[in-house]
Amino acid sequence: MDYENYSDWKGWLDERPFAELSVVETERFRRQLACLNIRYKNINALEIGYGNGGFIRFLQDNGSQVVGTEVQEPLLKAAKDYGVQAYRSWREVQDGPYDLIVAFDVLEHLTLDQLRDLFEHAQTLLHPDGVMLFRFPNADSFVGMGAQNGDFTHITAIAQSKLHQIVEPWGFTIKRFEAELVYPRNAVLHFVRKVCRSFFMKALGIGNSYFFATNVVAVLTRTPDFNRE
Repeated sequence: MDYENYSDWKGWLDERPFAELSVVETERFRRQLACLNIRYKNINALEIGYGNGGFIRFLQDNGSQVVGTEVQEPLLKAAKDYGVQAYRSWREVQDGPYDLIVAFDVLEHLTLDQLRDLFEHAQTLLHPDGVMLFRFPNADSFVGMGAQNGDFTHITAIAQSKLHQIVEPWGFTIKRFEAELVYPRNAVLHFVRKVCRSFFMKALGIGNSYFFATNVVAVLTRTPDFNRE
């Protein structure tokens, strides 16, 4: 996939300096991780596809050591200039183990073969008690179609059952799968939406709680007593 002008389209580096982080973005990360019960202070972390480096900055501000991967050359250079150990591919990462492996808005950019390769290599990188966190468009619902189809570099739509099929052979279990936390949000509008969504979900017989979410987050852990033959 050609990412030559991708960072320009995103407005990275030119419109926003690398690793710039607003107060609102900081609080959004903090709340999302707290909601998922994920440690982020004083840990060893790997971010795959770190983009403009906002989450790298968040982790560093909380005393964590971060290594990153990114396919875009300008962002690789920016990270290295910023002092972050950065690689073009997860296959080049040999350090670890990592308490947290995270990828925001990355899995949908990968082919199925690349996804299998990612989780195969993650076996060697993730701490036995570590977790992996991913965010991607919600392929379990039409609500996620705009996010999935709004970027020509998006290749694979990922629903919960598909993710399970991909990760299970490599010894990983989906611990949490839910709507991305929205912050900040209007309390009144959120209440109205919640009531309306509840009504339509019951009327349509929809069972999952994240059906109306544009993006979902998934938390993965190692499968206990996994033995790959």
